[in-house]
Amino acid sequence: MTKKEILKVIISVLIAALTALAAGLGLSSCNVTRTVTTRSEAWQKGDTSVVIQTKTVESYDASKKGL
Repeated sequence: MTKKEILKVIISVLIAALTALAAGLGLSSCNVTRTVTTRSEAWQKGDTSVVIQTKTVESYDASKKGL
């Protein structure tokens, strides 16, 4: 191998290692929020109406341990 080829291999390995490190740090945590809304309407006599609405919000936080 020539010096030029060895240098290309070393640079490729360094780029792969830095890419893996950046991916590991970038994917170390996540946050998920889910909202579920249920609505029910029941009309009554005259101008009186009833609306029942429920809303559930769930949140999940996760982080990668042991960097």
